Amino acid sequence: MDDKYKEIIFLNKTELYSALAQLNKGYIDSIVNKSSNDSKSGTSDTSSNTSGISGGIPSIIKGEYKGADTHTAASEDSESFGKDLNVVLNDYNLNNLINLLNEKQLIKELGTASEGDFVLTTSPFSLIDFKFSSEVLSSDRGNGLNSNLKNMMQATDGWSKELESNFKLMAHFMSFGNLMTQGNILIHMDGATILANNDHFRMNNGELQSIAYSSRPITVLGIVEAKTEDVSIESIFSNVLGANNDIQDLSKFGNIVPALSEMTFFSSGLLKNGDSFVKPIALYF
Repeated sequence: MDDKYKEIIFLNKTELYSALAQLNKGYIDSIVNKSSNDSKSGTSDTSSNTSGISGGIPSIIKGEYKGADTHTAASEDSESFGKDLNVVLNDYNLNNLINLLNEKQLIKELGTASEGDFVLTTSPFSLIDFKFSSEVLSSDRGNGLNSNLKNMMQATDGWSKELESNFKLMAHFMSFGNLMTQGNILIHMDGATILANNDHFRMNNGELQSIAYSSRPITVLGIVEAKTEDVSIESIFSNVLGANNDIQDLSKFGNIVPALSEMTFFSSGLLKNGDSFVKPIALYF
């Protein structure tokens, strides 16, 4: 068992539970529901007893109000208890999966891993939240810069038309990147490009910005979905259009959007020759 503390910032519970279930280890999750239900049944009795006050209308009103208040407060405590316990169990399950994969020697080196293999790798990283960046940079009324950003930057001595053009170009890139990634967070590591679903992070978008400045290496446990080899703009287009640039070949149409994403990441340095696309199960420091 690894005793080193993990600062877990991302955990895909669906992939975690699926891997554990298929590797015949199972996972612990039912305790959460049982504990929560036990707590809630207790509050139900308390609520019923409190509201069962005999008397006239004032007593009934008082009893109903007090009973509802007791039930709400206790339910919130129960929900909080369930969430806290769930986090503990999820972290336990993650360590359990890593140990199991090591025991079965199922973790491969990133450089030699095939598509479908588990990988566990640590390296420096860069993080881009296209959606958040696009909202900060772009005007909410269409083309152009966010008016608040523009007003703030114009108040500085270094503002110029050239700098404004660069900001607009950056805003267009972030907007297009957001369209391509559908709000997912892009993380690039040595040899790996990761698209992480925003819903599985344990931090909000604002908190994630601080992670982008971190000098610590990050670790990903994930599955290799695809590998890139000899990527170039020409090869990307040939994959879409075919060797003869035949746009009439309808079987190639499904490659258009993935090719545009690949071209965007490759031209911006977020994807390099030989990189693997890794579906993350967990990200942690």
